Amino acid sequence: MLQFIRSKAGTFVVKVLFVLLILSFGIWGIGDFLRSSPQDATVATVGSHKITADVVQQAVRQQVERLRQQFGGNFDIEQAKAFGVVDQAVDGLVTQAVLDQEAERLHLLVGDKEVGLLIQQEPAFKNPAGQFDPGQFRVALTQAGYTEKAYVALLRTEQPRIDLASIAGGAVKDIPAPDDAALKAYYDKHPEIFTAPEYRGFTALALTTKDVAADVKIDDATLKDAYNQRQDEFVKPEQRHVLQMILKDQAGADAAEAQLAQGQDFVKLAQDLTKADTASIDLGDVAKKDLPAELADPVFGAKEGEVLKPIKTPFGWHVIKVTKIDASTGKSFDEVKPLLEADARKDAESDALYDLSKKVEDAVSAGADLATIAQQFKLTPYVVKAADERGQDPDGKPLPEFAIAADALIKTAFATNQGTTSGLEQVPNGSFYLVRTDSVTAPALKPFDAVKDQVTNAWTNEQRSQKVADQAKALADQVKPDQPLAKLAAAQKLQLSTTKPFIRTNPGNQAGIPGPVVAKLFDLAPAGVTTAATPDGEVVAQLKEIQPADPVADQGKVSTLTTQLSQQIGDDVLSQFDHALRTLHPVSVQRDRIASLF
Repeated sequence: MLQFIRSKAGTFVVKVLFVLLILSFGIWGIGDFLRSSPQDATVATVGSHKITADVVQQAVRQQVERLRQQFGGNFDIEQAKAFGVVDQAVDGLVTQAVLDQEAERLHLLVGDKEVGLLIQQEPAFKNPAGQFDPGQFRVALTQAGYTEKAYVALLRTEQPRIDLASIAGGAVKDIPAPDDAALKAYYDKHPEIFTAPEYRGFTALALTTKDVAADVKIDDATLKDAYNQRQDEFVKPEQRHVLQMILKDQAGADAAEAQLAQGQDFVKLAQDLTKADTASIDLGDVAKKDLPAELADPVFGAKEGEVLKPIKTPFGWHVIKVTKIDASTGKSFDEVKPLLEADARKDAESDALYDLSKKVEDAVSAGADLATIAQQFKLTPYVVKAADERGQDPDGKPLPEFAIAADALIKTAFATNQGTTSGLEQVPNGSFYLVRTDSVTAPALKPFDAVKDQVTNAWTNEQRSQKVADQAKALADQVKPDQPLAKLAAAQKLQLSTTKPFIRTNPGNQAGIPGPVVAKLFDLAPAGVTTAATPDGEVVAQLKEIQPADPVADQGKVSTLTTQLSQQIGDDVLSQFDHALRTLHPVSVQRDRIASLF
């Protein structure tokens, strides 16, 4: 309804309707309109304040609507409950009630003037020029949703520059071959590396639109009905740009028509005679259906530029001018038939698939096994002998393709007991599936002989990593005032690089520095040395200089950091304050009553 009023806000009918509504409110008053509805049962109390069921329901509806804007119109109350929306809404109402109770106890009151100032000072409600914008204010309130708290990191803004020497693990070649005793000791020390995960074997059935497509027939009559119902989408009706003035009697209307015939400007004359504003005079582009019956035919029978003879309606005498005509445009049935057929088929297949799913569900409830169900409904079983929770078989290969994504099947198989068939599940694309868990193989340590090659590789990599770490430490220990890292690295023919100045946050994108090195560097004094492991080996880093932060030169970052810290501190204080107030004003929430509301 709101969207309809917005779309017709410039039309004659709505403008007159608004006038009548305003008059009716003036006559009857707005007390009845604003009077609260009867309260429902209490579902929570905060001190002496009661929170009723209707208040909770309204808060939840508002939250669901916001989430629908984010996730789409199919977002329903069940999904909202899974998201914790009900609990969030109740907690928000309780927090507000706690604050209200404390304000009453302290006799605090925020006046209308202060509230107005707060709203006008909110940046989210300001236009690009920095001025409060009522339209932006309304849009922001309508579109407001839940956001996660911003992650705030304390930024030390000193910018160090370093020398970085890399020692590649792959360059270490002189690792002696291990004997069986060393390998067995490594195997016994690291059983987690060589333990096979739990595997499950299962059989799955998928129900997709392909299973019902052949039974779906779409005839031309259905498509033509759809075309007629979607006329607004395919056909733009003729529109006319209309100016009008409404006078009290025919004499005034005839006089206005005569002055227009002499070349008077329509808008200026209308303002002089009726004192109406421009928006009430210029109706804009209107379709025939937008006008009252008394005006529709005459307006759409006029020529462009023509001033119509005065017309009487219940609102008065209308003098109308048609300033522009936009002819009807659109696409024929044959032009949009492929689209109509695709949409109709999609809907019909979805309905047919749902019907099939109910039949399969009934068969499962009746105790039919998967083989019988597959045969009855012409479904092809998908059999997996063994797969772990990552969707890999014992050889580490991913599961073969199936109509349902492997992660959904695996999740269900691992949640279903051996020998049991799951309930019918649905995936986001609308398809359904069933899973029967056929076998469960518990995690087990693989025999040493079966993984000896794997043990050898792991032992060798550990030895190589240790040797590289020892080399990095030895190099770091050699660094002296007269023997900087750059000189030592050159002598040992190591890869050396000197970074640009960088800051603590996101250094990899700025200077190509391995992440593990960064935290250590910010604890060093100039000329200090540190080492760190990397995926490719080890690095030795020497801090060359520190460029102090310059708050004056970077006011933007200082301002941003100040805002972030203020927000974080404010959130912490409010959280503690809320906890204290809930002790002062006891809170009781009847969860069973709330659960019965949704």
